[in-house]
Amino acid sequence: MHSFTFNSKTPTRAHIALVLILCAVFCASVELVTSHFFGRVSRIEKRRETEYRAAVAVRSAKTQHKTSVVVAGNSLLLHGIDFPQLQQDVGGEIELHRTVFENTYFLDWYYGFQKMFRAGARPDVMVLVLSPAQLTSDMNDSDYGVHMLVDPHDIIRFAKDMHTDRNRMSVLVLDNFSFFFGARAEIRTWILGKILPDLPLLTSSFGRYYKFAPPDKNTVLEVSAKRLQQLRNLCGQYGTEFVLVVPPTLQDSGTSEVLEAGASQGVPVLIPLRPGVLSSENYSDEVHLNSQGAGEFTLALASNLKKVMAQNAIQTETASVLPEHPANRPLHKTAIDVVQPNAPTTAALISK
Repeated sequence: MHSFTFNSKTPTRAHIALVLILCAVFCASVELVTSHFFGRVSRIEKRRETEYRAAVAVRSAKTQHKTSVVVAGNSLLLHGIDFPQLQQDVGGEIELHRTVFENTYFLDWYYGFQKMFRAGARPDVMVLVLSPAQLTSDMNDSDYGVHMLVDPHDIIRFAKDMHTDRNRMSVLVLDNFSFFFGARAEIRTWILGKILPDLPLLTSSFGRYYKFAPPDKNTVLEVSAKRLQQLRNLCGQYGTEFVLVVPPTLQDSGTSEVLEAGASQGVPVLIPLRPGVLSSENYSDEVHLNSQGAGEFTLALASNLKKVMAQNAIQTETASVLPEHPANRPLHKTAIDVVQPNAPTTAALISK
């Protein structure tokens, strides 16, 4: 019987170094290509990057007798508000700038605001559009949001606030460091969209899958108050007012508790349409509004924004005229609950 001898060479350090170098070059190439060219081929990515850069560049417009406003949020903002129509409805004295990152929650935006302020953003008002469930959640469901919204200096603190284990923390660090890793889901979705253009239509027919546990009212009130205070204090450090907008929902998930928390913390909470005011026909699913629902919500929100901005302007002007005294300080921080104009109840203004 013949015997075979395999004449294999043991890899040397030079071979290992060469492999590592090739891997590093490949990873660097992928990172470079995706970070520089993905925004050019993806319409959604271009929208995100353009809006975010514009939001960071916003400065106070008070010298022009206007109010600059950055409106931030997730898909509830993207699909629920007709933004060009909103700008038209509020008028030219209020300059609106939108920035949207889908699948984001409170922690994404709390750290996102910090990063935006450090980058130079100085709007007169910062508006955040979140549901009560998203405001009180510790979730993070957007690797891309971690890359775009969290400053590298804050990533460990961000991970700890999410109560993550070490495995998840390592993923968050990679999300934050690498555009390709952080945007991998968006890149995969874009590729699938090119291969299967009707994929969104297919996935929308999979059924209703947005399920939230009934909120504990005391927990919602406590957590909302704490987080609204954090956002108010953060924006206040940079001379910016903070306003929370609660989008309409089919069922109440803690709206009254968030409104009460806003009143206790002196934070304007805008509820243009109460839960249940819009029917299921105004929703594309159980959470997101369709074009018809967005039209109604946009109209109600515009009325709310004009009211709170006008109130803030009057109070600020009064405070600048009167001598410095605690009783003369602006009372701009209020919670506003405005229901649908055709609803039987009237608008209520709750001051601190």
